[in-house]
Amino acid sequence: MPRLTARGIAFLVVAVGLFALAYVLERPELLPIAAIAGAAPLIALAAVASSRPRVRVGRQLEPVVATEGEPVQVSVTVSGRARAAEWVERVPMAPGYAGPGRLREVTATRPGSIRYRYWPARRGLQTVGPLLIEDRDPFALALRVTDTRSVVSQLVLPEVTPLDAGPVPDPSTEAGPRTARSRERADDDVVTREYRDGDALRRVHWRVTARQGELMVRQDEPQAGPHARLLVDSQSVGYLDARIVGEGGVRGQRSASSATFEWVVRMAASAAVHLAERGYSVELVTPTPRADDAPVADGPVGEVLGALAMVGLGSRAAELAERAGPGSPPVVAIAGAPDEQTVRWMLAQRSTRAPAVLLLAGPPALLDLDDDPDPVRTAFERAGWSVARVSIRRTPDDAWLALLGERADAVLDGLLPAGAPHA
Repeated sequence: MPRLTARGIAFLVVAVGLFALAYVLERPELLPIAAIAGAAPLIALAAVASSRPRVRVGRQLEPVVATEGEPVQVSVTVSGRARAAEWVERVPMAPGYAGPGRLREVTATRPGSIRYRYWPARRGLQTVGPLLIEDRDPFALALRVTDTRSVVSQLVLPEVTPLDAGPVPDPSTEAGPRTARSRERADDDVVTREYRDGDALRRVHWRVTARQGELMVRQDEPQAGPHARLLVDSQSVGYLDARIVGEGGVRGQRSASSATFEWVVRMAASAAVHLAERGYSVELVTPTPRADDAPVADGPVGEVLGALAMVGLGSRAAELAERAGPGSPPVVAIAGAPDEQTVRWMLAQRSTRAPAVLLLAGPPALLDLDDDPDPVRTAFERAGWSVARVSIRRTPDDAWLALLGERADAVLDGLLPAGAPHA
C-alpha cells in the first residue's frame, strides 16, 4: 500500500493550518494555497499507486556455499516493468539489508541488474532476499514499497582456520591404504545378505557368493581407510553463557544462543578439515539429535561441515548411550562445561589406547561439593586424554597447539563470569 512520507504529512499539516487561519483571520486568499498544499500529497499518493512494478527477480550467488564472515557476491536480475526507483535487499548481515541503491527503469526488452556484496554473519541455511523496490513521486511526498517476495537460500558454513600439526598423529601405514591381506581379512568381516532385485552389482560380495553358492551383497560398505571421531557437546546445559533468544524476529519462535558454543562449532569445523587433510575420514557425533536432511558441502568433510552449519544448542531427549562406536579411531572432543552424564558419555567414545584429546572452551562450572576447581578436566586427564582449557578469545590454531603445551598464552584468561546463568 502506498503511504505518505514525512514530507507529505507535513504538507497536509500545513494545508489544515492554512484552512484554519483563512477562516479565523478572515483571509480568503489563503484558501487556494491551502488547497494546493492539501492536494499535492493526495495526487502523489494516486501517482505512486498507479505505478506498481511488475517484475521477476533472479539471483546468482558467488560462492554458492558461503563461509561465515567471508564475502558473497550477489548478482540480481530484474525483468518485467518498473519505473526507476530505489532498492534495498534483505540479507543475513547487520543491519539486515544491502543497499539502498538506484534501480534504473526496467522494460520488457531491457531488464535491470544489481550487484552487491555481503558478509554472512551467521552460519546455517540463510535467506537472501526479498528485493524491496521503493517507488517515490518526484517530490518525495508519497512512497510505495513493493516486496518482490523472491528469495534464495544459501548454506553458510562455519569459519575454518588452518591448523598446524597437533596432538592427533597422522594415520600409520597400517591404518592407511590396506594391503591385500588386510583387505581380504576385512572383507570376510563384512555383514552380507541375500541378493534382492534392484541391488547394485557393485555391492555383490563375490568371495562370500562363491563360498555360499548364491549371490550375496554387502549389508554395509566397508571403511575405505582410517577415520577419526569428532565429538561436539551440543547441549545448552553445557554452556554457561547460553541464553534463550528470539529467532529472526519471528514471534513465538525461540532458540538457545551461546558465544562459547559458536566458538566450539568453528573449532570443530577447523579440526574436521585438519583431520581430513591428514588422511582421516571424519565421523561427527553429538549428544543431541541432528537434522537428517542437513545440506552437504563440497570436499571430503562436506557432510560434517554441513551438519556443523545446521547444529544448534538443544536438550538431550533421553539417556546417552555410554558405549563407543566400532573400531579404535582417534577421538577429538570439544565442549564447554559438560555435566556428569555428558562426561561419562564422552569418555565412553574412546576405545582402549586410542589417541584422544579434549578442548574445553570457557570457564569451568563451579561445583559446591567438589574441591577440584576443574573436575571435568581432571576426569579426562585421569583417563589418559590430552586436555586443554582455552579462552574463546583465542584463535582455533592457538587452542589446537595448547593441547601440546606450545602456547601458554592460549590458556583461560579474561573469560565470562563463571556464575553466568545457562538455559
